[in-house]
Formats: sequence, C-alpha cells, structure tokens
Amino acid sequence: MMSFVQVPVRGFDRAVTFLRAGVVLAAVTLAGCGPTSGGRVVSSESGATDVSIPRPAFTLTDTEGMPYAFAERTAGTLTFLEFGYTNCPDVCPVHMANLSTVIANLAPSDRMRTTVVFVTVDPDRDSAAVLRKWLNAFSVDFIGLRGTREEVDAVQQLIGFGGAIVGVDSGGATTVTHAAPVVVFTADDTAHVMYPFGTRQADWIRDIPRLLARKGHRRPATASSVAAPSAPTPSVERAYVVIPAAKGPAAIYFAASNPTGSPDSILSVATEEIGPASLHESVHDHLTNTMSMQPLAALAVPARGTARLVPGGAHGMISLLGRALVRGERIALTVQFARAGAVRTTATVITYADVDTATTTATMTTVRK
Repeated sequence: MMSFVQVPVRGFDRAVTFLRAGVVLAAVTLAGCGPTSGGRVVSSESGATDVSIPRPAFTLTDTEGMPYAFAERTAGTLTFLEFGYTNCPDVCPVHMANLSTVIANLAPSDRMRTTVVFVTVDPDRDSAAVLRKWLNAFSVDFIGLRGTREEVDAVQQLIGFGGAIVGVDSGGATTVTHAAPVVVFTADDTAHVMYPFGTRQADWIRDIPRLLARKGHRRPATASSVAAPSAPTPSVERAYVVIPAAKGPAAIYFAASNPTGSPDSILSVATEEIGPASLHESVHDHLTNTMSMQPLAALAVPARGTARLVPGGAHGMISLLGRALVRGERIALTVQFARAGAVRTTATVITYADVDTATTTATMTTVRK
C-alpha cells in the first residue's frame, strides 16, 4: 500500500507531500513512537516532533570523492542530518546558518561532540565542488554527501521520508520539493526528535544541551573483545592547513591525543600531496618581546594527554606548495609518532580568517607563558 502524507512545512503556506510505502508518517504516529518511557528528550517548546529512528547505515560520497559510511563515521555523536540542495533560496541555508551559529557558540568540549551532515537531493546541479563551496559559507566542518537520485531516495526512505521531487515550473526554472526537517541522532545512536523548518536559534540553544546529555548505549561485549581488547592508540584531530596570504609557506595545525599510559612524541608531519612539511615552533622571548621561528626536532605528547599545534606555538610548515590550495578541500596528512608509528588523517584547508574560530576548541586552545 502506498501512503501519501501531508506534512506542513512550518513557516510556509503550502504543504509538501512525502511518499512512504506502507507507513503513514503523520505527526500523531510519530508522537506515539516516543523516545523512552521516561518522557520526552526535549520540551515541546521548539515544535520538534518525537520519533524513534535508529541511526541508519548507509554510504554515500563526500565532497572529496571518498566513501562516507554514515553510521560508522558519526556513531556516538550528536548528529544533525538534513536533506536539501544548494540552490534552495531560504529553507536549507536558514537551517544551516542557524546550526552554524549555535554550534560555533557551544562550549569547546560540546562542539567536538557534534556532527552536521547535509545530503544533497539535487546531485545533477550539486557537484562535489559546488556542495563544498556552499557548505563552507556556514562551516568548513559541515559534511556534504552526494549520490545518485536513487541512492539518495533510498537513504531518505530509511529515515521515513519520500524521495525528492525535481521538476520545472511554467517559467522554466527547476523546482525541488524535499523533506525539510533536521533529524537529530543522539549518543545512543537513535533519533528521538526531528526539527521542522522554522526552528529558531533560541530553540537549538535550549535543546542542544539536553540532546548532548543523552547517554550512549553500552554495547554488549563479545568473547573476542573480552579476550583481546583493542589497545588504545594516539589520534590526530582537528587538523587544518592554512592557505598562505601570499606566496610562501603554509601552516599546519592539529591536536594529537595520546590515550596510552606511555609518553610519546611527534617526529614529523608529511603532506606528500602538496609539498614537503616539517615541524617548527614560534618561541617568545619575554625579555625583548620578540618571537622567532625555530625548527623542532620532536614534540612531546604526554601519556593520557594532548599535544597541540597552534598559532604562536608548535606548528607544521609546508615550505613550498606544489599547487594552489582551495578553502574547504581535504588534504591527506601523516603524523609520525616515535612509539605509535604513522597516524594518518585528513586536514581541512582554511584561510587565516578561519584560524581563530577553527583553533579555539577544546583540543586546540593553549596558553603559552
């Protein structure tokens, strides 16, 4: 049986029809699938609708052309999932702008626990480059995903939405009808609420702390995991490469976390893709109030601690760029540890205008005395 449901788009004088085989996604039905017997996850003030949707397992392609396994990559985080398109004049950019503003003002530790994923429903016009440029207007950290129309429709059906409808109006302009809510998955890998268009920044500010407080579920241990637990290893997070203001070296910033009980050290950084890199440190002479940049043989990473490569401190440097950098692109980065060996990650390309915001986080903030 095919069921058509009229879902009003808050703030508009029209209704959008969504198609879902065999399921009627009326608000009353969704409300009946409440998150837990203990009551709502958030209050009703925001207009959010109660749902109960497991974090879906699907793979699409990110803006770097790499496979992005949604359930695996976002597991355990507060994840905001939206479907839309870059030519949208108001609904999509308003959602993105509101989320960007609110997330940027979260406590650094909370900001690190959030992920925003935007899936385009208009892949014919939204190339990877177009999608990346559009998302960068809101945040270089927002994830953009693409797929064929059939693939994206299948993903929307996992959520309970019908596929987007792309057409042409009487004036020859392309029209796109799509699901407008933002679906929010909490640390227990379940969406308990979805937010309609018209959700205000004040709503997000009030609700996000409650959503972050949702505890993750404890996964049952298997015999193999009990017998041979995975050993903790160092990781590299929040990596950035900064576009030089003129022809010259490019800076590399990141945070290296060491969860092991033994100290380690960073010996080198490498970005073979765009040029050779090396470690340096900006040293402040308090007597003369001057700063000088000096080569750094190694950077200590304390046991169960974090080493930070930040402006005015230790940093990586690409002396000679092999090509021009584009804001928002991802660069392969290899960090060589003395004990742990090579750790590979990707660094986001940013401008100097982005540096203050990008490096003022729980993992990047440092005070140099």
